[in-house]
Amino acid sequence: MINIIDQIFRNNGFTLMKQSELENQIEDVSGKVALKKIYINKFDEMYFVVEGNLSKNILDEILEICLESEKNVEISKNYKSNWVLVLLTSIEAELSWNQRKRVLFIEENKYFCRKYVMWYTAEEKEELEKLCESDYSTSNINSIIESYSNFSKFKNSEDKGYDCLSRIFVKLPFLNLTDLRTTDKTILDYIEKELNDISKGLAEKLETGELENIESDIILSEREQKSIDKKVAALIKEKK
Repeated sequence: MINIIDQIFRNNGFTLMKQSELENQIEDVSGKVALKKIYINKFDEMYFVVEGNLSKNILDEILEICLESEKNVEISKNYKSNWVLVLLTSIEAELSWNQRKRVLFIEENKYFCRKYVMWYTAEEKEELEKLCESDYSTSNINSIIESYSNFSKFKNSEDKGYDCLSRIFVKLPFLNLTDLRTTDKTILDYIEKELNDISKGLAEKLETGELENIESDIILSEREQKSIDKKVAALIKEKK
C-alpha cells in the first residue's frame, strides 16, 4: 500500500522531505509504528506516512514519533502548523470492536497534528490495483470515484476496490473531486426525463392530474402485474 500512497502523493504536487537526522532518531523497530515517508508541498503542508499494527499501544507509539519530530530543527514551524499524520495499517478482515476504538482514539487525538488511519485488507488492496489498473493519477482516480457505474457496483455488490479507494479519499484530505462535472439541471428535470423515458408525456399527465390516462401509458411486465395483483389482494383481505 505504501507504494500506491506514494504515487498518489507525487501525482498531487508533493515531494519527499530529506529525513536523514529524523530517520536516525526514530528507529524502525519490528512490531512498532515506523515512520516511512515525509511529504511536503509548496503550500507548506506536511504529511507523515507511518506504518504499524493497531495494537493497544498504537497511540503512544504515534505520539512518540510526533514528539521526536516536534523537537527536530530540520522541520520548520510552517510545516508543523500544517501537519498531518497518516497511519497505514493492514488488517485481516473487518475491523474488530477494539480496533475501531483505537482508530477513533487516534483520529480524535488533538496533540501535535491531525491524524488519519487508513486500514485495508490484502483483498481490498488487490481489488484496488485491478480497479485503477495501476494508474493512480488524479484524473484516473477521480473518474473512478465519480463513475455512477462504479458506485452502483459498490452499492450492489460491495466492490472492495471502490470501497478502498473511497477510504483513501477520506483519509488524504488533499484529495477532492474538483473536476466533478456540474449541471444547471434540477432534480425535477431528471425526474421528468425518467418519466418521459417510460412513456412520452407521462410527466405532464402527472402534473395535470390526468390519472385516468396514466394507466394506459405504463406497460407492465407479467411479473410486475402479478406482484401488483398480489399486493392489492392482500390489502383487500386486510380490510375485510
